[in-house]
Amino acid sequence: MVDRTCGQRPTVVVISACFSGVFVPALAGPNRMVLTAARPDRSSFGCGESDKYPYFDDCFLQSAPQATDFAHLGRTVQGCVAAREAKEGMKPPSEPQIYVGPALRPMLPLYAFTRPPRRPRRPSRPDETDALSRL
Repeated sequence: MVDRTCGQRPTVVVISACFSGVFVPALAGPNRMVLTAARPDRSSFGCGESDKYPYFDDCFLQSAPQATDFAHLGRTVQGCVAAREAKEGMKPPSEPQIYVGPALRPMLPLYAFTRPPRRPRRPSRPDETDALSRL
């Protein structure tokens, strides 16, 4: 499906699942980056009833706003997951995988994340009780 849909265009694939590293060989391509939640032979963690997101997803969502590009995002997610698993005593570690194809590697810096400038926040309107207290 990815081959048919994306063709030779630069493509980033993110897979959050236990044993998701098993998909890297099938998805790897010269124009692709593949980021998975775990090695082919490892489970990922944080899928319990009390968890809002699995560790990988939570780390991805937390890291994305500060990431400068896809490569930075991948490394930051890997480090975040490793730290969280160590803190929680999860073993063996899931070891999220990153594959970057040779044609995409030199292009990744060109896909740096840009963010619109932050607009200054407008002061909130005083509510009625504030207005009354100034009378």
